[in-house]
Amino acid sequence: MAILFSVLALLVASAGCALSLAVALRVKRLLDPLVEEGGVGTGRRPRGIPPGTPVPGVGAMTDVHGERVEFPAQDGAQWILTFQSTGCSGCKQQLPEYKKFLETSGIARDRVFSLILGDEEGVSLYADELRDVSRVVHSGESVDRVVREMGVTVWPTYSVIDGSGNVSYSVQSSARLTGDETPASPVRVS
Repeated sequence: MAILFSVLALLVASAGCALSLAVALRVKRLLDPLVEEGGVGTGRRPRGIPPGTPVPGVGAMTDVHGERVEFPAQDGAQWILTFQSTGCSGCKQQLPEYKKFLETSGIARDRVFSLILGDEEGVSLYADELRDVSRVVHSGESVDRVVREMGVTVWPTYSVIDGSGNVSYSVQSSARLTGDETPASPVRVS
């Protein structure tokens, strides 16, 4: 009888191990896209847009206030381009610091573009908070094209664009816009 109970216990333990392994493999398959190079759990921060990436010319866009806006001409002066999402909690958490950066940097409102993806209801938060410091442009064909051609995959993404229309610096943290974690500040206040 003891042998029978031992065999039964061994079978139950084996089934439990098999079930645990099946669950672990399923979870791994679900998480694999998140832990690939540069993703969560790799010990590395996701990278911003690579330096030198050109901002595509998309012509005139309409901001959330109905005004016609265009990216600055290649005039030799830096400007800011950010990508945020209405469903991104990190974007919302960083909004006060991003706004503070813009207020203290001295960059003119016409040289700051906050492209917001997501539902229309969520855009009002960005429109209200950034009204005085940035042009806020909601999802649309032009925004989708910029996101696609610049390879943006992480929200938020904050980019400094050089006077030639290329990315000079790009990060996922508004705190890093000032260059606090880099040897020299990437944003020159003019």
